[in-house]
Amino acid sequence: MEKGKIKFEFNAKTIKKRILPVILVSVLTPLILFVAIPFEVYANNMDELLFSLSAFFPYCVLFGFLLAAGVACALLFLPEKIYRICYALILALSFLFFMQGTFLNFGANSLAGDNLGTNSVHIGLKILDLFIWIAVLGVAVALAIIKDKKGIFAIVAVILAIVVVATQIITPMASTVKHPDVFLSKQEQLEKDDGDYKNEVLSCQNLTSVSSERNIFYFCIDKFDEYFAEVANDKAYKLYDNLDGFTWFQDNISLYGHTFPAVAHMLTENEYDIGQSRAPYLDNVYKENRTLNVLAENGYSINLYTVPYYAYNKANALPDNIENISEAKLFKTTHPMELVGYMIKLSVYRCLPHFLKDSIYGVKTNDFNLCVTSVGKNGYAGYLTDNATVYKQVSDAAFTTREGKNFSFIHIDGCHELSVDYFTKKVTAKQKNEITSAVSYSFSVVNEYIRVLKEKGLYENATIIITGDHPVTVLSRTSLKGAKRTALFFKKSGDAGTPLVQSDAPVAHENIWPTIMESEGIERENNGVTLYEVPENNERRHVWHTYFSNKCDEYVYKITGSGKNFDNWELIEQNYYDHCYWE
Repeated sequence: MEKGKIKFEFNAKTIKKRILPVILVSVLTPLILFVAIPFEVYANNMDELLFSLSAFFPYCVLFGFLLAAGVACALLFLPEKIYRICYALILALSFLFFMQGTFLNFGANSLAGDNLGTNSVHIGLKILDLFIWIAVLGVAVALAIIKDKKGIFAIVAVILAIVVVATQIITPMASTVKHPDVFLSKQEQLEKDDGDYKNEVLSCQNLTSVSSERNIFYFCIDKFDEYFAEVANDKAYKLYDNLDGFTWFQDNISLYGHTFPAVAHMLTENEYDIGQSRAPYLDNVYKENRTLNVLAENGYSINLYTVPYYAYNKANALPDNIENISEAKLFKTTHPMELVGYMIKLSVYRCLPHFLKDSIYGVKTNDFNLCVTSVGKNGYAGYLTDNATVYKQVSDAAFTTREGKNFSFIHIDGCHELSVDYFTKKVTAKQKNEITSAVSYSFSVVNEYIRVLKEKGLYENATIIITGDHPVTVLSRTSLKGAKRTALFFKKSGDAGTPLVQSDAPVAHENIWPTIMESEGIERENNGVTLYEVPENNERRHVWHTYFSNKCDEYVYKITGSGKNFDNWELIEQNYYDHCYWE
């Protein structure tokens, strides 16, 4: 053999000896990343996901098989020393993937939390996690280099590989036992839940319509924190110039800290009892309300454009007075490869050490569901909250004018992707640019409606609300570390042509509906206090839910006076639950 060249092993005896251990170790990583985790994620979140297992899982299995075949072919013909090192590294990495995803994520959030919550992991735990990875990999390489004359290390390695393979096979089997409907199509899952079930969705019907008589447009920009609104105002030239007649309430407190149950409360004024699970709450919360029902009684058509799972459970359970509910055709997966990519990305994210998770942003539920479309029998597609999708729909379409009165609640992802901890960390220039971009994009949607209303002479009489469902979500495994406010802009009917006014009045989301009713001249019993009538010492509440593992903490705060000062936030109630409140 010439010096400096690697001699590859084509010895039949060597290959025969390697076949069993190579097969075992080559399937480990593909089995974890491409099979076990994607299957478990889907099985545990079927209610939230709008597609069938068959839409992505066969591709995952295929890609896993190809990866395993490639690894096996490479290992079979490597020189002995390099073979032992590579074998040890693959085995160690697979073991670490298994350990990280099962035990080392330290109570990280479920898929319903949109990411695994790395911001909430203490630096000490991150260091411990990294140390475990370095130690396991280091020991694996060291043992591979040491001559194993008796073959003890090789036997232990094979046993370890068998154990990991067995656990990854058991995982889908256990998920199947727990969720026997996992192999059914999405339509069959829905029909099995309810024999008379009709596949109904909130469609895009009337999304680009305004009414000739009265208009209420209620824009919900997801995670529209007051800090985000102020940063965008400082950096984006004339961002809010179109908001003539508006008041910018800069000390607004939302009742809840997450999309569920915030949106349902915003639409109904009904509060959430954490003792009740998500699905039954959302199926019933809209039935009795003093908001949408009152508008319907006063001649308003009701159109809701929001996200399933978080804002409503099934469109079938929503009130009949919602106009844009449509029976839909079967859900169709339009981007299967993207869906597979998201599943694999989620698997990788789950299995990486905490220090590396920061480089791979978590996959949110809507990323999956954007790969699926549903078309109503009325010809309108199911509504998606994606910023770009909504902007394209409202900017490309020619708005129509309908007779009568209209109420539209338009929920867009807005600032949902932003992960900014302005309580404990300095916000970078890059983050401020990202904030400004997200807010500006959101207002590009709002401005399309304002432009149309002005062009049609309907702006002055319109009631327009622009707010968020909740403020920024950080440190979601603990009590709050600072004051959190949700941006709110309100324009009453009859106001127009005057510059945007800023107000420090201590308002809350509970003041929005009384103001809507007053603005529209609608009388209702015990209407409540409007945004423009709150006293200086107004007492407000904020309910902060944490969610991790299979437990949930609830922190209830009373805010007296200015919400900007965290000294005014008093923790008045704290409850612990041994179940996830969104399940």
